[in-house]
Amino acid sequence: MKMSASELTYTSAMKELEAIVEQLQDPQCEVDRLCDLTRRSVELLKFCRKKLTSTDEELTKLLENID
Repeated sequence: MKMSASELTYTSAMKELEAIVEQLQDPQCEVDRLCDLTRRSVELLKFCRKKLTSTDEELTKLLENID
């Protein structure tokens, strides 16, 4: 379910992270997949952090301009 960077939204990233967590919790998860799943998780977490930070900065600027 890997999406391209242009298609990725915070919501879709969180859904993909949830799916990865389910896969990692499955006792049938192959060891060979662990590295790939972890790598993708890190990419998604970085994207989410960046999105949250930029949204916070934008909201702060908007709220500062209210006064």
